[in-house]
Amino acid sequence: MLRIILFFLALLGTANAADDLLAPEKAFQAYMVQIDDHTLEARFKVAPGYYLYRDRITFKSDQTIQPQLPAGTEKNDPSFGKVQVYKHDTTVQIKSSTPFPINAAITAKFQGCAEVGVCYPPQTQILKPGEPPKDALDQLFGKSTAPAEIGPGGADVYFSGGFLATLSVFFLAGIALALTSCMYPLIPIVSGIVLGNGQQGKMRALGLTFTYVQGLALSYTLIGIAAAATGTLLVVALQQPFVIALFALFFVLMALAMFGLFDLQLSGSIQSKMNEWSNRLPGGQFTSVFAMGALSALIVGPCIAPPLAAALAYLGQTGDLLLGGSALYMLALGLGLPLLAIGAFGGSILPRLSGRIMRGVKIVFGVLLMAMAVWVARPLWEKSGTENGPHFATIKSEQELDQAINQANGKMVMLDFYADWCIACKEFERDTLSDPKIQKTLAGMVLLRADVTQNNAADQALLKRFKLFGPPAILFTGSNGHFLNERVIGYQNPAAFKATLERLQQEKQ
Repeated sequence: MLRIILFFLALLGTANAADDLLAPEKAFQAYMVQIDDHTLEARFKVAPGYYLYRDRITFKSDQTIQPQLPAGTEKNDPSFGKVQVYKHDTTVQIKSSTPFPINAAITAKFQGCAEVGVCYPPQTQILKPGEPPKDALDQLFGKSTAPAEIGPGGADVYFSGGFLATLSVFFLAGIALALTSCMYPLIPIVSGIVLGNGQQGKMRALGLTFTYVQGLALSYTLIGIAAAATGTLLVVALQQPFVIALFALFFVLMALAMFGLFDLQLSGSIQSKMNEWSNRLPGGQFTSVFAMGALSALIVGPCIAPPLAAALAYLGQTGDLLLGGSALYMLALGLGLPLLAIGAFGGSILPRLSGRIMRGVKIVFGVLLMAMAVWVARPLWEKSGTENGPHFATIKSEQELDQAINQANGKMVMLDFYADWCIACKEFERDTLSDPKIQKTLAGMVLLRADVTQNNAADQALLKRFKLFGPPAILFTGSNGHFLNERVIGYQNPAAFKATLERLQQEKQ
């Protein structure tokens, strides 16, 4: 009985320590001091019970600099080997062969952990000589030190280059697909509907062709939005070994189709019927042209199904409706470029492209699809390398988390916050989750993992939602899908975590 009482007192002490975690700007305060024209000092104030990793401290400047990091205290970590840490205040001299300007600014990146086993995400701070630590400024102006509210999307995502770069890639992919023979079935439709009886002027023909392409683009836009909207289902489903293997096999077969082992297209009879239906539409009418463009996605769809499936798998992972719709719209615009050329200059453009170019494009897509198959199947061999631990379904956003909880069907859910740079996470996975008794207890739960390795906006939104500063952290829901007060912050050994699970089981009963 005494052992049990002492054990729970130890647990309580750990929980209190975890709940009293400092915000990162309080745990690690950084500021800059200028010593002379060629020397700056970056000074780090480390709160008691916390430490900084020496090899995670870096500095960046517009001029050449030579940071001189002092030796730290050696910490022997089973997962990462011997590492040096700073458990107390430390100073890093930064020298330059050229004088520092009066308004010198150094970008410092650093990362640390709490002794209780919680690691903070990497921090980035711009240091200027004479400025007080960030937390001191916050206190001076009455700012909160709580994590900043960052939504899973945010306008910065769309104007930082990533969003526009994705659209550019999809547009170029559409152009590449247009160079294959997949677009040939659409040429007679464009000729019959758009050009009508051949009495149109060039500008009107181009306008009608553009309308036709917009109809085609609409179909693909809706497909992209649907893929992004149901992406959470795709992400969770891909965690199952059978589904992973099935998708990998699908991409291999599609790659073989690109290599020419067999053809993917609608039967000639179906294509003929659609062509006949299109011929009945009033030639040159914008509404009918737009409608036929939307329906033409059915004709070209099977031929470009392999790369389209790969694109949908990617968009499904993002869960971003705007990105999903915009990306497929740009893909369709790329596909429609040769049709616009036909509308403007006539049908003598595509036949000039050599068959060698078209075959080359298809081979490139075949190689990409083979790579996609390897990427999809990656969790299979990753899982085989970690057979000693339970299998988690990875979630990357609040939307995916909510949908996964709704699909738990009354089961308890365990949500594990994890990051590759988190030493305590590795220890917890290796020592605690590999315990057979714990795995037996977890067998009746739905296991979800929030991988916050990238520390992007979606990751920060997940951490902020549960008022966490970093991993590891374990949260639980009841059978009603509501999160319980019981949570594990930081590392717990097998005995402590088993006691946590037993308490949860007793509360459930």
